[in-house]
Amino acid sequence: MIGLDAKMAGQTPGGATSGPRFDYAAKISETEGKLFLGLIQTLHSEPTASAFGRLMRKDLREDDYVQLAHLFEEVSVLALHGLISEELLFDGFALDKYWDELREDAMRLRTITGNDKFCENFEIAAERARRYRQDFPPKLRWQRRDRPGDQPPGPPGPPGRGPDRPPDPDPAGSPSSSSTPAAGPGQGSHR
Repeated sequence: MIGLDAKMAGQTPGGATSGPRFDYAAKISETEGKLFLGLIQTLHSEPTASAFGRLMRKDLREDDYVQLAHLFEEVSVLALHGLISEELLFDGFALDKYWDELREDAMRLRTITGNDKFCENFEIAAERARRYRQDFPPKLRWQRRDRPGDQPPGPPGPPGRGPDRPPDPDPAGSPSSSSTPAAGPGQGSHR
């Protein structure tokens, strides 16, 4: 196993124990690690690097579409056949977003060439990546909101006021809390 398989519970990538938690549940084999690093090297080497950079900026040129679509098709084949972890691939790359950018051209090429299989693995992997994105939101979001597994916040109000404790009696002359909504119409939880 390579260094990617270590569980870093409670540690940041630099090893400190403060900041966001990174719990890597999946162990990455040496072969998967090499494939993943090879993919990174391919994406950051020419001629692919320029096209990939333009994909990130949503500024693709005409000759970028087929080059990138075919590369992501090959990567998707590796994932769909279990040669590289889908979790690793989907955590490292936004295949669903890449498909969204390249889809129209891939579909056009399917029609032009009569090859209904063109980029089909990329399309399937993109849908699986979309589900992964829904199941595992961005890690940085955890800094702004509840982290997975955190207890939900207690009920609103002063500390010690739980759902089983009756409310304080209304002060004399104030309207009953049941006759006037406290938050007003249409206001309430943002969840």
